[in-house]
Amino acid sequence: MTARTSAQALADVASALVGEHEITGLLARLVQDCAELLPADAAALLVRTGSGDFELLSATSHRTAEIELYQAQAAAGPCVDAARTGRPVHAVGAEDIEARWGGVGRKIVASGFRSVHAFPMHWRQHVIGGLNIFSATDVDLTGQSLVLAQSFADFATLAIVQPLGLDDEGLGRRVAEALEGRVVIEQAKGVLAYQLSLDMPAAYDELLKRAAANGSHLTQTAREVLHAAQRR
Repeated sequence: MTARTSAQALADVASALVGEHEITGLLARLVQDCAELLPADAAALLVRTGSGDFELLSATSHRTAEIELYQAQAAAGPCVDAARTGRPVHAVGAEDIEARWGGVGRKIVASGFRSVHAFPMHWRQHVIGGLNIFSATDVDLTGQSLVLAQSFADFATLAIVQPLGLDDEGLGRRVAEALEGRVVIEQAKGVLAYQLSLDMPAAYDELLKRAAANGSHLTQTAREVLHAAQRR
């Protein structure tokens, strides 16, 4: 059980938004809080690019990232549905998940999840992506959990679109900036996996641990790992 409360988590995001913040690290913290504070085991963000395709933005684990990438490649799945319809999507139980999303659903179930919930990331007349929440047990989100999950999706949206008044071109640049940070993180995971003989999930955990120990942003820590590797 985490010592942080939902109010503290959302307050931290709000504080970051009104000050200087590094977008990729902020979103990584947000999905981690989401998984810890809701009845969930993992969370991830999937966003639309300027071309209309879907891309992984942030995930709490390598396993979850693989599911999101599979959704993006197939252009199908709970997060894709939430982004396309602008409405929350829920499926509880392996049979329901597989029946609704076929191959994507089987990938979700094979990864050990039995419940999936997706919430749209609204920005005015646009839906720029979705927040996916996964549980290893049959969990139907209700009441305050639904409100909190949508709040996390809304704050993720605000982290991307700030400053206010972005036009479509500016919004595209912000999404590209966030995706660039994710690429740096993926590269650093690969370096740590090679250097420390870790699998990719363990390499991601190591990166998170280093960022927390240094009190730095996740992307900055990833860049330091890459720079150190280049100097060898």
